[in-house]
Amino acid sequence: MSESRELREKLEETQAELRRAREHLEKLRVYQARERDSLQQQLEGARREVAGLRGRLEELEAEGEEPAPSASLVPPEPAPVVEERPHETGTAIVALVRNPTSLEQAMPALSRVLKLAPVDVRFRLAPMPPAVVARLPLSQAEELRVALRAEGFLAVSCPVERREKASPVMVKQFVLEEQALSVEGTLGESLRVRYAELRLLMRGRSTVAQWETQPEVVSVGGTGLFQIPVHRAVRVRHEQLELFLWVLGKGARLAFTQVTRFTGLGEQRAPSVFENLQRLANELQRRAPHVVLDERFLQMPRFVLPQVDEEQSQELLAELLLQAIEEGLWL
Repeated sequence: MSESRELREKLEETQAELRRAREHLEKLRVYQARERDSLQQQLEGARREVAGLRGRLEELEAEGEEPAPSASLVPPEPAPVVEERPHETGTAIVALVRNPTSLEQAMPALSRVLKLAPVDVRFRLAPMPPAVVARLPLSQAEELRVALRAEGFLAVSCPVERREKASPVMVKQFVLEEQALSVEGTLGESLRVRYAELRLLMRGRSTVAQWETQPEVVSVGGTGLFQIPVHRAVRVRHEQLELFLWVLGKGARLAFTQVTRFTGLGEQRAPSVFENLQRLANELQRRAPHVVLDERFLQMPRFVLPQVDEEQSQELLAELLLQAIEEGLWL
């Protein structure tokens, strides 16, 4: 009897939360409709004013008079150019490494700390952990991380940097030494990472977009025989899937891809990139048993983190995982 009462209470709470969400959405619709009507009225008024001024100007020109300057016709003085200062702090994403054991019990604290409605909290915790719950300026992100930790939630944060700055080193060739991994990058970089410093291996696929400029011929100026062909350049987007193995550790961000020469595997070298990446991951795990292997991106080449561009989502999730591993929060 008590169990059915608890289920009924939970059902009533969920229904009440859904009603509140519907009411909130309805208020938003009404507000948007009201704003749209107001803007439409302002637009119509501006059009009428322009039409009146144009008619007055035509009358004055027809009479041969110099139109007197009007406040509506005199162009406004140009606004002073204010040089925008670059963001000094940047932004960071905050994520929960693991969802609470009982989300219902944790919901009041999460809703209060995140300043979100329970339905929004559930929505942000729906993806596979680490689940991003906010993107804020660096100082505010750190405050939120500390506040979540104080409530007992395993939270980590990661700065969102420009992709060219945060991208890993693309490995051209490598050598598996006895105590370290020695690599040469495609841009001539030379790195040596001890196996003891490795923390995370991420094997997967990513969708890479490339833009190509192609000529196109269009016809303008009439119909039929009177059309004139015009040549112009258009940008065409091409997408392809690329396999990768990311090796992350203390001060190391390495990417093994199709451009990597796998001669460093020696006799283990395989004919396909897929097998070579798998065998390299296995060999690194053998030499560094403490390393964590994550292969979720093999099934999710198109992966998007909330509030983050798709092109950066995979790399930022890897950084969140690395942060969690380094702090001993990822089991």
